[in-house]
Amino acid sequence: MRKLFVRPQARLDLLEVWHQIAADSPSTADKVFQRIESEIRDLMEMPGKGHWRSDVRDVRYGFWTVYSYVVAYRYDETTSTVVRVIHGRRDFRKLFKRQP
Repeated sequence: MRKLFVRPQARLDLLEVWHQIAADSPSTADKVFQRIESEIRDLMEMPGKGHWRSDVRDVRYGFWTVYSYVVAYRYDETTSTVVRVIHGRRDFRKLFKRQP
């Protein structure tokens, strides 16, 4: 079975999502958090699901939208790695600028 890794930055992103939503509604924050986590687990079963973005030139990344958030991930034959979980209105070009 494929392994799942969630990078530390993605874990921080998830906590930030929860805190931002919880300021208005803790129960909604829980619902969104649980849905994103469930979708992340599904990446193990269906690598390559989602889409690529024209504003991200680095083709190593796939993207999966959950509510207004986007799970950015990479995968290979043995692993799925969640890199970021960010709001869909963020500047993806800047966030995913490929480093040499």
